[in-house]
Amino acid sequence: MCIRDRVMRKEGVVHWKKISGYHRRSLAETARYRFKQLLAEKISLRKYNGQVGEVMAYVSAINKLNTLGLPIRQPRV
Repeated sequence: MCIRDRVMRKEGVVHWKKISGYHRRSLAETARYRFKQLLAEKISLRKYNGQVGEVMAYVSAINKLNTLGLPIRQPRV
């Protein structure tokens, strides 16, 4: 039995997810999936430098869209 399994059995799955960074990894994988589904197949430039610029523009656009949908957090008192 590996360490992960022992921690999950002893402390629970929720604790394991917190200490392992599972949620952050899951969010990053979801973001990559969305990017690939929406834009990655539509790269039209042929030269590498042009492709890099095009992908950076796509990433910038996705980041702007994501910030529009984020809630405004109120500081805790």
